[in-house]
Amino acid sequence: MFDVLIIGSGVMGMSVARNLKHHKLNIGIIDRDIDGMHASYKAGGMLGAQNEFSKDSPTYRLALESQQYFKQLSDQLLSEVGCDIEYKETGLIKLAYKAQDNNKVIAQHNFLSRVNPDVRLLEQQEAHRLTGNNLNIEEIMALYIPNDHQINANKYTKALYQSLKVNNIERIQHTEVLAIKKGKGIYKVMTNKGDYYAPKVVVAGGAWSHKLVQAQLKDRQLTGVKGEVILMEQEGLGLQSTIFMTNGCYLVPKNKNRVLIGATSYFDDYSVGVSQRGVDWLINSATHHIPKLKYARKLKEWSGVRPHIANEIPIMDEVDEGLFVITGHYRNGILLSPIVGELMSKWMLTNIKPQILNDFTVKGCVLNGSHD
Repeated sequence: MFDVLIIGSGVMGMSVARNLKHHKLNIGIIDRDIDGMHASYKAGGMLGAQNEFSKDSPTYRLALESQQYFKQLSDQLLSEVGCDIEYKETGLIKLAYKAQDNNKVIAQHNFLSRVNPDVRLLEQQEAHRLTGNNLNIEEIMALYIPNDHQINANKYTKALYQSLKVNNIERIQHTEVLAIKKGKGIYKVMTNKGDYYAPKVVVAGGAWSHKLVQAQLKDRQLTGVKGEVILMEQEGLGLQSTIFMTNGCYLVPKNKNRVLIGATSYFDDYSVGVSQRGVDWLINSATHHIPKLKYARKLKEWSGVRPHIANEIPIMDEVDEGLFVITGHYRNGILLSPIVGELMSKWMLTNIKPQILNDFTVKGCVLNGSHD
């Protein structure tokens, strides 16, 4: 018997557990594989609270607030479990992939600069400084967002996992949840290895969450988007800031002369593995503006599936008494995880919904249509 059962051990599930750990609750996390080994573990690590948005929205405001957690969270995890999540204040360049995309960059600048006067369009000299003389912007627009930083998502996920271990939160691995049945004041979570019980259950299963709450969340309201990523190494590249292009390709500079290049987006695709088509698109997009990467050595490649809702407003909701759902964060799972963990844990502890979550309900979720 648990006080809280969490289904899914990505950064959302683990962040909720970490925030609950101080309250002497018996917490269990169920995952069909190994904790944190799916989309969270494989993400780029961008804290792009501004990069993703060109107009005001509840998600934009939540993202800005969550972004502020990471410096302190980085210090806490280093002290708590000795893991450096490589928080870097290096900023982000939003880049028109082609000249036809310049209007998108200008529109985003017009919105963001009203809120943050440090956001600015780049001149060539500063573009060279931030990219090791690699980026030529004579015909294209580039927007510099100095407050959009980054972490190492792999190490962040591992740090959260270690935090759960040292706090004796029970991890039930290699266990698939088959159904959730409501009883009188308690839920029975049925798995392929037996049943577990708790008065409160959190479904944080990413792109698979709807399968466990089908009465509240329909199949076409949530879908998986497969993303492919490669890690390259190039001596002397000199790239300082993350580059995010309008075609969806991003370059995130990492330690040891490495750069993470992502990500493809294949809607309704839950497959595992990286396609040659995906690798070719990533390399062609990256070298279009950073030609030196043509000589880089590929170290790794991987894929993950991100949960997507058509209007891109994620869900943090209580869909039945004591039954909570967290999903639909798409490319912002890492970024939003600290604040979501804090808010959802407060909700469960006090039985009072935080007002800031009023916009993130299942009722506000719209159907996903077809995607090319």
